[in-house]
Amino acid sequence: MTSPRPFTPRSVRDGMAALYGAAGAEAARLRGAQLNAVVRLTPFTMVANVGSASVVLWVFRGAVPPGMWLWWLVILAMSGLATFRWWRMRGQVLERASRRALHHATLQAALLSGAWAFMLIWFPAASTPQQLALATLVTGMLGAGTFVLASLPWACMAYAAIYMFASTSALWLAGDPLYAGVAVLLMLYTPTVVLGALFSWHKGTAQFHAEAQAVQRERLLAVLLQDFEQHAGEALWEFGRDGCISHPSSRLAELLETAETEFRAQPLVSLIARRSPAAAVALQRALDAGRPFRDLQLTLDCPSGPRHLKLNGKCLLDEEGRLQGWRGVMADATDSVEGERRLRELASTDSLTGLANRLTLRQALSEQLREGRRGALLSIDLDRFKAVNDSLGHSAGDELLKLVAERLRACLRPGDLIARLGGDEFAVLMGHAEPGPDAGALAERLIKALARPFELQERHQQVGASVGVALLDGSVAGVDELLVQADTALYDAKAAGRGRHTVYSDALGERSRRRLDIEHGLRHAIAQGELALHWQPKVHIRDWQIVGAEALMRWQHPTLGPISPLEFIPVAEQCGLIGALGQLGLREACRAAAGPLAGLRVSVNVSALQLKEERFVDSVREALASCALPATMLELEITESVFIDNAQGALSQLHALHALGVQIALDDFGTGYSSLAYLRRFPFDTLKIDRAFVNEVLLREDARIIVRTIAQMATALGMSTVCEGVESAQQLAAVSQAGCEQIQGYLVSKPRTLAEFVQLRQDWHRLPPITAQLH
Repeated sequence: MTSPRPFTPRSVRDGMAALYGAAGAEAARLRGAQLNAVVRLTPFTMVANVGSASVVLWVFRGAVPPGMWLWWLVILAMSGLATFRWWRMRGQVLERASRRALHHATLQAALLSGAWAFMLIWFPAASTPQQLALATLVTGMLGAGTFVLASLPWACMAYAAIYMFASTSALWLAGDPLYAGVAVLLMLYTPTVVLGALFSWHKGTAQFHAEAQAVQRERLLAVLLQDFEQHAGEALWEFGRDGCISHPSSRLAELLETAETEFRAQPLVSLIARRSPAAAVALQRALDAGRPFRDLQLTLDCPSGPRHLKLNGKCLLDEEGRLQGWRGVMADATDSVEGERRLRELASTDSLTGLANRLTLRQALSEQLREGRRGALLSIDLDRFKAVNDSLGHSAGDELLKLVAERLRACLRPGDLIARLGGDEFAVLMGHAEPGPDAGALAERLIKALARPFELQERHQQVGASVGVALLDGSVAGVDELLVQADTALYDAKAAGRGRHTVYSDALGERSRRRLDIEHGLRHAIAQGELALHWQPKVHIRDWQIVGAEALMRWQHPTLGPISPLEFIPVAEQCGLIGALGQLGLREACRAAAGPLAGLRVSVNVSALQLKEERFVDSVREALASCALPATMLELEITESVFIDNAQGALSQLHALHALGVQIALDDFGTGYSSLAYLRRFPFDTLKIDRAFVNEVLLREDARIIVRTIAQMATALGMSTVCEGVESAQQLAAVSQAGCEQIQGYLVSKPRTLAEFVQLRQDWHRLPPITAQLH
C-alpha cells in the first residue's frame, strides 16, 4: 500500500481539485463519503443553531432590537428546512455524490454563516454583557461549525471567512481600542481553526483511499482463496463465538456432505456431531484447549460412506487477546487413510515384499518365450523413492516397498507374475494377453494405484511410478533382449515426465542409442567448449525497449548436428553433468552481462538439481565477483519442480540468493499445482506466464482471464510479469490489455548469438515498434 501524501499546500490543492473537479466512480464515492460526514450531523447542528439563536433573543430580552425577531425566524426556517431534508433521507447512505451537490453544500454553509453574520450589526450598540455573550457565541459557532464542515473544504473556508469578516467588522465598529486587539486575535484564530479542519479533511481523505485499497485487496484475496479451494482440494473454515461458519463454501459443504445453508444455522461442532458424536467430541476438545492444532483427524459416517478429514486450526483473538473464534483448513484424507488400512491388512511378514525375485522372473520369461505364449513385460520404477529413503531412513523405505508390493498385487489378474528386481524396481509379467491393449490398460492401473499418497511415520508421502512395456509378440529373441527393451521403455517414460507408461518400439531403441551418444558427446563438449549461449531479448511493452536477455544454451554436435536443450539438458541431469553445464552457462552469462550486454539484466535457467548443491550460492557469488557484475543485473529462472523433493532446502537457497541481490523469476507460472502456496513463502521478483496460456489467449476466454488475473496478482504483490512465446501482434495486444509488462518470443526475435544480439540492440531504435501496429 502506498504511503499517504504529507500535509502540504500542494497536497491540499491536489486533494481539493480531485474532490471538486474529478470525474469517475472513485471521485463520486469520495464526495459521497465526505458529504455523508456532514449530513449525519444535521439534526445536531440545526438544534445548536436554533438554540444559539434563542440564546441571543434571551440576552436582549429587556429590549429586543428591531428586526431581531425576523432574524430569529430566518434562522429557525433555515434550520427547519435542513432538518426536513435530512428527515426525508434518514437511513440512507450516499454511495456517490455529484460535484454539484458539493457546490450546493458550500452555498448552504455560506448562507447559514451569512445569516449569523447579520446578527453582528447589533454588536456595537449592545451592552458589555451582551457583547461578551455574542462574542462567546460567535467564537464557539466559528470553531464548531468549521470542524463540522471539515470534510467539505470549500464550505468550511466560506463559513469561516464570512464569520471572520463579520466579526472583525463588528469589533472595529464598536470603536473600542481593546476590541481592535480582539479583532486581530480573531484574524489569527480563524486561519488556525481552518488549517486544523483542513488537516482533519486531508487525513480523512487518506483514510478513505486506504480503505478503498483494502477493499480491493480483499477482493483479490477472495479470488486467490477461491482458486486455492478449487485446485488444492481443501476447504477453508472460519467461525466466531457462536460456532457457525461465517463464510461457507461449496468445497466445505462437499466434504461434510451438508447443504451450505445449514452452516449459518448450526455450529460446526453440531454439524459434525450429526455424522459422528466421537468426532465432535474430539473437535470440541481441541477447541476447548484454546491452542492451534494441526492434523486433527476426524472420521465421519456420511451418506456416501466413511469419510476421513484432517483439520488444522488457529485461534482468532481481539486486540486484548480474547478468543473471538477459529479459522483453519479442512482436507479430505479418506483415500490415504483407507489405502493405509487395506495395505496393512495385506502386508506380508515373510520377507520384505513377499514378491518373486529377479531369478524367478527370468525363469518365467524364459518359459513363456520357449512356449511362444503372447504377453508383455512391464518394468516399474518408483519416481520419488530415493527422497523418502534419504529423509525418513531405510526402515521407512523398506516399509514403503511393502506397501507398494501390496498395491501392485491388488492390480493383477490370476496368472500374472510380479517381481521385485532390486531397490525400487519392480516388474510384472503378463501371460495369455493381447500384448498392446491389455498391457497399456494394466500400466495405467498400476500408475494410478501408486500415485495415491502413502502414510509413513505419520506423514503423507507422494511417490508415484513410471512404467515401461515390452511386448512378447514373437519378435523377441531372448530374455536379456526383452529386459533391455522394458528398461528402455521405462527410461523413456521417466524422461517424458514420470507418472506415465511407454511401450517399446524400434524408434525408441534408436532414441536410446542416440541418448548414449549424446551423453558421451556432452562430456567432451563441456571440456572442448562446443557449447554456446544464445540470447533472446525481453521487451517492455509500454516503452518498447529491450530491458533484459535470457541466456539459452545451444550445442552443435560434430556428427549429430544441432541438439536441442530439451534433449541434452535432461541427459545432463541424469548423468550428473548438469552442475558443470550450469556453471558454464552462469559464468558466460555474467561475463556477457558485464561486457557486451552491459545495462541489461540477464536471465539464466537453473535446474532443480543445481539448487540441491550446497555450494550453489557460493558459485553464484563467485561468478558475479569474477566480472564485477552487480547482483541485481542477474536473474535466475526456476520452475516449481525445485520444490517437489526438498521444498525447505530450495527455499533456503533462494532466500540466500535473494539476500545477495540476485533477482528470482518463477518460470512457467500457472501450470503448477501449488503456485499460490510458493508465492506466499518466497518473494519472487518476476512471474513468467507460461506460453500455453499465450498460445490460447486469442482462442479461449478462460486463457485471457487467467493471464489477466496473474498480471493483477503480480502487480498487487509487487512483482513484474513476462509473457513467454508471444509470436503475433494480436497476442501482444491481448497480453498488453491484460496488464502484462514484458514479452519474450519470436514476435520480437528468435534466440541470437551474442554478436547478433548486440547488433540487434544497436539497431533497435531504428526498427519500427511493433506496438505501432496495434493502433
